[in-house]
Amino acid sequence: MDMPKERQPPRLSPKLKATVISVIHLVAAAAVYRYLITGGWLTNRYQLNDPNIVNLALAIFEPIAVVSVIAYWLFRKPFLYRLLSILCLIQILIGSGFLIFILLFVLTWHPKMM
Repeated sequence: MDMPKERQPPRLSPKLKATVISVIHLVAAAAVYRYLITGGWLTNRYQLNDPNIVNLALAIFEPIAVVSVIAYWLFRKPFLYRLLSILCLIQILIGSGFLIFILLFVLTWHPKMM
């Protein structure tokens, strides 16, 4: 009588993983740039003493993420796949940071009574 083999969870194909990661990058980049444009940050002149320096980091990071997506789909090298994965993790952390900030604001905001 044969012993049953250990069940392994189904794995996504590398091409499907890369597609999902690419979609995450492009959606996140579009959302961040929409935030930067509607907030007026990209339409106004930037100064280095701006207290909201996070916007500069986002404005630099998002094009790098999008260029990495394009480079991966053009060349499909293992290095670019690893870069894409690492940048995706950073995108998720950025999104989590925005979500935590919004939740903290909603939970701690008290309207002023006249």
